[in-house]
Amino acid sequence: MQIYLIRHPRPRDVQGYCYGRRDVAVDRAEIASAALQLRRTLPDHVLQAAPIYTSPLSRCVVLARAIAGRRATIAADELIEMDFGTWEGRAWDAVPRAELDGWAEDVWGYRPGGGENAQAVAHRWHSWLQQIRRKPSEAVIAVTHAGFIRVALAQTGVLGPDQFAQFPIAFGSVQQVQV
Repeated sequence: MQIYLIRHPRPRDVQGYCYGRRDVAVDRAEIASAALQLRRTLPDHVLQAAPIYTSPLSRCVVLARAIAGRRATIAADELIEMDFGTWEGRAWDAVPRAELDGWAEDVWGYRPGGGENAQAVAHRWHSWLQQIRRKPSEAVIAVTHAGFIRVALAQTGVLGPDQFAQFPIAFGSVQQVQV
């Protein structure tokens, strides 16, 4: 099965902030631009037939609906962004340096802001995979978040453990994995 992991469009007014699971707004123009680019990027047969899953956060839902057209989308709680606990809503500059360093030293085990670690996100990734494998399809589209995508890439061997935190995931971009 080919999985197309799509990051949501750029949210509005979050530059320099840890927004994580906060439901932040995305401008309509950003949504339209991302949807247009995805229609050009994704194969037609995938756009027409692949199930479209989405994180329940609105920045993902609106893009999933835009690329789905009249087709239904499927909200999946497993696709939500990593929980950054007390860091959410704070400026990155306000997070104590020692905490950021602790996270950088142990991305898989450290719980930023007391929230989730990457290992917990990996558990959600595997749980979601089990669900989608029950409904066989050649391809699946998932509109989700950078943290979830990085974990999926690491869990499928696309990224090594040393690349995980630094790998860029652009807004509206597509990463493909074969499972």
